[in-house]
Amino acid sequence: MSIEDEFVKELAKQLPVKAIYDDALSPATKQTGQIALDIVKVLQLALAPVQMLAALQDRFRSFLDGSIRRVPEESRVSPAPQILGPVLEGVRYEPEGTPIDEMFSQLLSSTMDRNRVHLAHPSYPYIIKQLSSDEAKILARLADKAAKFIFVQTFALKANRFYPDKIEVDEFPRDELTFPENLSFYMQHLQQLGIAGIFETDREPTYSESRQQSGERIKYSYRLTDLGLRFVEACVPQK
Repeated sequence: MSIEDEFVKELAKQLPVKAIYDDALSPATKQTGQIALDIVKVLQLALAPVQMLAALQDRFRSFLDGSIRRVPEESRVSPAPQILGPVLEGVRYEPEGTPIDEMFSQLLSSTMDRNRVHLAHPSYPYIIKQLSSDEAKILARLADKAAKFIFVQTFALKANRFYPDKIEVDEFPRDELTFPENLSFYMQHLQQLGIAGIFETDREPTYSESRQQSGERIKYSYRLTDLGLRFVEACVPQK
């Protein structure tokens, strides 16, 4: 077993089982200081055999501090090392405060909360690692509700085939994305991961003024899959 594995296991054992608050009636500022102090002590213990950069230790301390605060003290349980390890590995390369960083933090909070630990799964850190910030925004948006997409295609009698015509409805708010032109690619990638996609819900013929079929109207829905719903519940910060 590597030193890094030992570090993760030691950290998993130490984090939530310690009393984070010495006094439940202490002022908020004192509570904040106590949590930070406790994180420092835990990291000093867990990192004793590991030489790590001070900046990385600070990054872990800030990340763990935020994740622990989200869990009520009475609900805290020791995080699964197979989730904690990949999560810490992921945040090493992710800037603080991004949608991906927030997903890692929420997942760690879920795995430390006895009321939510059943939502966490060891595959989730690896799914998060494959997401872009825009894709994280898409998942958060679809967690609220699905979005409609309606497309019309025209039937060419001579060629005996349908041709793309126009988009009648597209409810997804592209202005929320950094690269809105990549939405189609993002949805394909999310569908490949099995967590979201654009799914056909209905199709109906369209007719010309002479009542001849002129094409068809196809209705789609941007939505999460069943796996995506569980993933979002565990990893997307609650509003």
